[in-house]
Amino acid sequence: MKKTTCSNILLLSAFSSLYTAAVAQKTTQPNIVIILADDMGHGDLSYTGSDTPTPNIDKIFNNGVRFNNFMTCNVSSPTRGGLLTGINPLRIGQAPEVGGDLDPKLPNIGNYFQKEGYKTGLFGKWHNSESPLRKKDAITVNQYGFDSFVGFYAGGIDYFTKAWTGWYHDDKQVEDEMDYSTDLISKYAIDFMTKSQRENRPYLCYVPFNAVHTPLNVTEEALKRVPASIRDKVLKMRSMHDYRVVSLDDAPPFLKFNAQKYKDETWLQKVEPLSPEEKAMLYSAVKISLDDNVGKIMDYLKKTKQLENTIVLFFCDNGGVPVFGNNAPFRGFKHSMYEGGIHSAAAMMIPKLVLPNTVKEVPDMCGFLDVFPTLTSLTKSKQTMPKNLDGVSLVENIKGTAKPQVERFYYWTWRDHDVLRSDKWKLFRYYNKVELYDMVNDISETKNVSVSNPEVVTQMLKQIDIECRKMGVASTHLPLPIVAQKPKPSGNALMIEFENNSSDDSKKQTLFLFVKEFKVLPDTYIEYDIKVDTQAKLSFCYLSPLKANNTIFSGNLGVDSNGKLLQSPTVLDNNWKHIAVGLSSFAPTKFTQFGLTYKFNGMGKATVYIDNIVIKNLKGEIVQEIFIDTFNKNAFKAKNISIAEVQ
Repeated sequence: MKKTTCSNILLLSAFSSLYTAAVAQKTTQPNIVIILADDMGHGDLSYTGSDTPTPNIDKIFNNGVRFNNFMTCNVSSPTRGGLLTGINPLRIGQAPEVGGDLDPKLPNIGNYFQKEGYKTGLFGKWHNSESPLRKKDAITVNQYGFDSFVGFYAGGIDYFTKAWTGWYHDDKQVEDEMDYSTDLISKYAIDFMTKSQRENRPYLCYVPFNAVHTPLNVTEEALKRVPASIRDKVLKMRSMHDYRVVSLDDAPPFLKFNAQKYKDETWLQKVEPLSPEEKAMLYSAVKISLDDNVGKIMDYLKKTKQLENTIVLFFCDNGGVPVFGNNAPFRGFKHSMYEGGIHSAAAMMIPKLVLPNTVKEVPDMCGFLDVFPTLTSLTKSKQTMPKNLDGVSLVENIKGTAKPQVERFYYWTWRDHDVLRSDKWKLFRYYNKVELYDMVNDISETKNVSVSNPEVVTQMLKQIDIECRKMGVASTHLPLPIVAQKPKPSGNALMIEFENNSSDDSKKQTLFLFVKEFKVLPDTYIEYDIKVDTQAKLSFCYLSPLKANNTIFSGNLGVDSNGKLLQSPTVLDNNWKHIAVGLSSFAPTKFTQFGLTYKFNGMGKATVYIDNIVIKNLKGEIVQEIFIDTFNKNAFKAKNISIAEVQ
């Protein structure tokens, strides 16, 4: 008995020590749950005025700290890249468009918190590198620092079949997990949290749902719960199968995949497009499913008493889409740099054990870049923070002890303009104009006040130049910040001959020249030397990479170092000219084709010479030579292109 009693005492003592250690661990290392919605507008929550009830998400806002001025990007991948790293995605090849491969060597919330002793998991949409199904030797999510991964790599999928870039469990593709993706994402997130707790490990659980991103795939149960005020506007309901088919009508690869998956050719039949009322109904059902699954996560944390030691953050990657997205009270939608595209509803629940006193609302401008440094501060991480982050810790703001923000800016570039945002002002800079909005008195951006605030415009223009250079952006809509070069043709050049035989044929045209692949990052630009013979009756003539067989330099894009658009009327004097144009508007991407864009101003022939075509970055480094003196003639796609010796 004495031995047994002694053993029991030792066993109880051991359990007691483990419990004490666990409690101590909980106190010093809180869990982290990041819930990211996809394409959900600021006004899409019942908390912010939507007719669709979202009670579970609303609870995060009611019980947490609300960020009233929370910035994102206007498309998915850049926001995700900045969230992961705390670095403006322009600096890491993840912006302004989608499609880049995040550098796995960069510190991110996955590999950083791994080193802090956390179990790390990601459940849902990645979209920061290519799918292993599409690219040989692709970097997997696990290699970025996540111990567990269930989800997909693409921008969107069919919620049931997971068409078309694959559904993965870690690095293994799973082809027959046909349950609704929103349900699966919460299920595997909860499984991960449960396992981490059993192992007595703190965890970082990143849950980027694919809802409410199209296609508008819904469950029958959620469809029945759509508010009557929305559902009753649909004049004639379709079958669930028909709604599956029609919701994929603008995604032919999904339809083809599903036809093969289900062995059912009806997936390929033409269907009547969704009416606006049907879109609103399906969108409401997708939101209901999202809210249900956020509720499952929050209920799990509450029932297991983990809310006492778990930081929960909710926001969305960008604004809602036109037709059915609600971005109230803001102007614009996804793909827009107005607030409707970049201003997300955001809230964070922080346990008293982590931060005893917090404010209810943070009015200061902040955003996705600040998540990483804020989490490291809240968790009192032992590692040194990565250097040169663009985000800052918001802990003092959350505590209400922060000093008024001075000189805090968020910077974006998008197609034919770039944007600078502070707490008070927002500047849009185009090739030939600026817009200025007062973000204190006009959050809906209804009135351009640039004319009445010239001093502010001057200050903001100075600052936007600083930010543009800091981010290393080779703007496509502005002259490059480089020293002008003189043309240096030598050896061989490309010679292109063409003509206009009709007085009616004097519109802009593009001649497809040759194929040569190159990669574009935000700091990439193209330069070349060009000469046009004096007999040519041309208004303009320039070399351009092609997208879908069309020049990429159009509208207000394609500004040379002299500050003029390439398609501006040009004096053709038979002298060589040096051209340098930024490509940031299209990054990150690859181009494979080149063409000559021109416009005749009368009938006649033209001969154009082009030499020294290179792709550079703003450091002055040659990224890739396209043509210097030699060229594979098999790559020529135009009969009227040849090699000529420079005279």
